[in-house]
Amino acid sequence: MHTRTWILGALTAWAFLLPATSPAQFVANDARLLASGCFQCHGTNGKSGAFDALAGDGKQDMLNKLNDMRKKSAGSSIMVPHARGYTSQQLDMIADYFSKQK
Repeated sequence: MHTRTWILGALTAWAFLLPATSPAQFVANDARLLASGCFQCHGTNGKSGAFDALAGDGKQDMLNKLNDMRKKSAGSSIMVPHARGYTSQQLDMIADYFSKQK
């Protein structure tokens, strides 16, 4: 019994040593991770890529374009499979991320 009490106490103490991460930080990191799939063509953080910059574009405008791309035929644009590869929630997170980049 003494050993179990010691282990439980040690685990509890260890948990307090872990860095605290708020849910908002997870969402911000998730959005950046999702948006990183765009960096190859649109530049890091949506700036200075080979194609259109996305940084600072309006969220709703970007969402409308992405949703329109999802409806096009598969071979019509390189963006079609990219837009189809994300859920609506993920596209919302990506558009929100880029809209907040300066």
